[in-house]
Parts: sequence; C-alpha cells; structure tokens
Amino acid sequence: MNKYEQFTQVCFGGRNLLDKHSLEEYGIWQVKGEDPNCDFGGHHYQPDLGIYEGKLYDVITVAVELPNFWTWGGGGDIIKKNLEKIDSKTAQVRKQKRELLKNLESQVADLKKELSL
Repeated sequence: MNKYEQFTQVCFGGRNLLDKHSLEEYGIWQVKGEDPNCDFGGHHYQPDLGIYEGKLYDVITVAVELPNFWTWGGGGDIIKKNLEKIDSKTAQVRKQKRELLKNLESQVADLKKELSL
C-alpha cells in the first residue's frame, strides 16, 4: 500500500476529508504535518507544511510525500481554506461586527447571571 492509499483508505484524517470533499474539488488547501507527540502528555503541535491551490487529489498526492506529514503513522491533516479579500471597507465592517459581538456576549453573560444559569 502506498502513502496515498494509506492516507485515503486507512487514516482517519484522510477518510474524514474524503467524506466532506471530492477528489476533484478545486480549492486552497492547508497541509499540516502529523503531531510528533502521540502521547497524551506534553506539548502538542502540527507543523504547517504549506498552503496549496489545486484539486484535492493532486494536493493529497503531494502532501503525503512531504517531510513531517508522517511521524508515527496517523498522517497529517489537509484543511480546505476560504480566503477573504480584505480592504479598508471590509476591515471597517469586520471591526463593527466584532464590537457588536462583544456587546452581545456581555448582554448574554448579564442575562445568565440574572437568571442564575
């Protein structure tokens, strides 16, 4: 079994990815390496192995050959990304929405306190 087959047929991350996305799906994909710490204790991280644009099949084919995609056998992760163009108008709208969210969260906290929740 080659690395592509292992990732898409055996590894949870690969099977889960293919449950949500088609191999022919075109997009921007972030590739993360496998967490080298397979234990429950200690520091955990997944190294960023890059962001790629193309069909998922091609991205998987490249990703499974990258150094640090595999460390103890479970394989890394491939995540579809949605890019948002930011300009001054968009930045202002996002700032207003963050302020609104902060105010709403404060109101929810006050209501929970009032209702003893």
